[in-house]
Amino acid sequence: MTWRTIRTPALSRRVADGALVLVTAAIDLAFWHGEQEMIGGATLPLWVVPIVTTGLCVALLLRHRFPLGVWTLVLLYTSINLVVPEYYPATYLLVATYTVASRAPAPTARLVLAGAALPLGLFSYRSAQHAPAESRVSDLVAFVALWAIILSVAWGLGRVANARERYAQAERERLAAEAEKALAAQRLRLAHELHDSVTGAVAGMILHAGAARVLADSADPRVRQALAVIEQAGAEAMIELHSMLGLLRSADPADAAPARLADIERLLESARRAGLDVRIDVTGTPRPLAPDADLAAYRTVQESLTNVTKHAGRGATVTLGIAWTDSGVDLTVRSSGGQTSPAAAALSSGNGLRGLRERLDALGGELTSGADDGGWCVHATVPATETSIEVS
Repeated sequence: MTWRTIRTPALSRRVADGALVLVTAAIDLAFWHGEQEMIGGATLPLWVVPIVTTGLCVALLLRHRFPLGVWTLVLLYTSINLVVPEYYPATYLLVATYTVASRAPAPTARLVLAGAALPLGLFSYRSAQHAPAESRVSDLVAFVALWAIILSVAWGLGRVANARERYAQAERERLAAEAEKALAAQRLRLAHELHDSVTGAVAGMILHAGAARVLADSADPRVRQALAVIEQAGAEAMIELHSMLGLLRSADPADAAPARLADIERLLESARRAGLDVRIDVTGTPRPLAPDADLAAYRTVQESLTNVTKHAGRGATVTLGIAWTDSGVDLTVRSSGGQTSPAAAALSSGNGLRGLRERLDALGGELTSGADDGGWCVHATVPATETSIEVS
């Protein structure tokens, strides 16, 4: 969706609204028809009504933001008929009444209807005064009926618009509730699948690694160490799985506590037990990160260490650089040396770094990776807060 397609409907509404205000002003000036004679014989300056008309046009453009305030202003302006008996500024009042009726609660809308009827009754009386004496009563009834019909139509259309908006809002809330319900069911179904398949497999791996370590007392110490690393890695994976299962089962995902960058020490310890020489260099002053950004930083370190373990193996040197900045944190993971495992290619799918890059892109961050002085380097820029894209 482009900027142009987003802006066009809003621009069309503004143009239509401006056109309506101009038509309203034109009709009002036609009702005025240049009349300047005031009660008592005085003359109204010619510039007064056009100047006030301009101000009322500006007020009507703001009626959607301040419907009741603009209606009150327009109602006060209709009292000009008390001093200029030939001037009936009714169109502003009808437009403002429609706006209030379409936006206000029913009690307020009914009060506005009664308030708008007062000046229209005055206009009916003024109009009937120009008729012959014998037909003034019938003319008054006719004028009252005419203005009552016009006002009822304007007010009624506003209430219809209000009802349609309330129905649309209720429908949006219903659809949102159904979507949330479907999402909750999907999360629960996924939690069941993870528990029944992945969790069981990891638990079996932990148990078998522990049993093998016990039976390997007389074996090479490196075998026992490798089995201990497998057992520890499985235990950590189980903790992560339980956390994810809690997140999936939670009615409010915010209730679950995701991993944080402050928790990376256990990642580093696990990497050291796997035979990696891990060093850490922290610069700058740590600052709070938004939950999604904090989790992305943790996952970046976790995936980088996992890749070093798979591809470089025991003996590899890893330097983790954490540089805190005003806008967030820069993470740099450099690795070199080690004993490359022939099974590394089979273990790698390439989805880990790709998923990290997508995660950081969504947050407004950046991830780069590639060969570096005979080793490998992963660099991530994680913003302190998520970057939101606003389209007006």
